[in-house]
Amino acid sequence: MGVGSIPQEPVRAEGASDEFQRPEHRRTAASRRVNRGGLTAHERAVVRMARARWAEDLVASTYQRDGYEIIARNWHCREGELDIVAVLQEARVKTIVVVEVRARASNYFGSALESVTPAKQKKLRSAAKKFLAKQSINYSAVRFDVASVMGVKIEIVRDAF
Repeated sequence: MGVGSIPQEPVRAEGASDEFQRPEHRRTAASRRVNRGGLTAHERAVVRMARARWAEDLVASTYQRDGYEIIARNWHCREGELDIVAVLQEARVKTIVVVEVRARASNYFGSALESVTPAKQKKLRSAAKKFLAKQSINYSAVRFDVASVMGVKIEIVRDAF
């Protein structure tokens, strides 16, 4: 066999199938399957919740700095949860802004903005409708924003859906 020749034998052993490649295909890294850092499942959940809370605080302060008034945070109902509800008063127009906050440690499983699926959008609309029915707020418009927090970087998509 010379340099640059193509081997005649198969690259894989005969009878070998794709099961050896399945974890890579499903993007399940070996480090994700083992107990990372010695944390229990409960401790990992606590870390995720702390990251989510920190991201919501960061986004809320960004909206306040931009002139919005935060009127509700983590409002729950049967239809779902509204992370942040803010009001923006511009001249005679009062806009209610419902903000969905997504925090991710990495883009390994896709961006945070992609994770707001049509089903999630439907739940947010339904929860916002219920929220507005329970409040006595006069408003001109309702807007849905999605805020993504990756590390310390904030990306806000205004009027996302």
